[in-house]
Amino acid sequence: MKLHGLLLLLLLPAALMAQTTQVDTVYSTNTKDKYIITIRKPAGFSTAKKYHFVYMTDGGLGIGDYMFGRDKSWAAAIPSACVIIAIGHIGDYESKRRRDFIPSDISKNSTADFGNADKFYLFLKNELIPSVEKKMPNKKDRSFIGHSFGGLFCLYVLFKDDKLFNRHFAISPSCWANYYELDKIEAAYYKKKKQLAANVTIYVGGLEFLNKVLYSTRSFYNTVTGRKYTGLTMVKDEIGNANHLSIRKPAVDRSLEKLKD
Repeated sequence: MKLHGLLLLLLLPAALMAQTTQVDTVYSTNTKDKYIITIRKPAGFSTAKKYHFVYMTDGGLGIGDYMFGRDKSWAAAIPSACVIIAIGHIGDYESKRRRDFIPSDISKNSTADFGNADKFYLFLKNELIPSVEKKMPNKKDRSFIGHSFGGLFCLYVLFKDDKLFNRHFAISPSCWANYYELDKIEAAYYKKKKQLAANVTIYVGGLEFLNKVLYSTRSFYNTVTGRKYTGLTMVKDEIGNANHLSIRKPAVDRSLEKLKD
């Protein structure tokens, strides 16, 4: 992986306990694009300790704003046991999110700016994760947090042979995307394997009935849990008064609460 730009070391406000944020620009040979990688280390970070490495999408959007406390009045409480590694798009993030997070493994209907989740997965597997963890070889385990299309990608990686993450937190996943491609991928996986070693928490808002998220998420959850996969722990947490945006705070808070130790 090529690293571009200068390494920036920034001190967060005292209210955020002097945690440090490191920002890199990286280029992926798989997606042929650049990303902003923001790594937030806890105060007192030590290479002698082991940490939960929490990878997340949309580091430059609203969920990233909350995770990194860019607005002091809207800042997540990051456990001291966690290192946050956020991936942000540069430029037209709407188009690039559709390109990177929506799969087309079964339908094979990808274009230059749509349905290339398989390439983004290879970026994580072969480029980003090895690069990050070569520099910080004190990983305890890996988690992944994604919202909306990022939540869809979070569930998509479940059906890959390489189990990159120990915990998956899918927030308002767009399970309906690309004509329910995720359902097709899961069905193909089930024909071959009855084991799925994964720990998954899915969050969905009770007010998300107009954007297809609520019902498609319920359907996906019911299908997967009904399979009785060996090794799978999957929980669905419906947050009754949350919509597609307001769900980000409680879902992130509940996810991080599970990573305190």
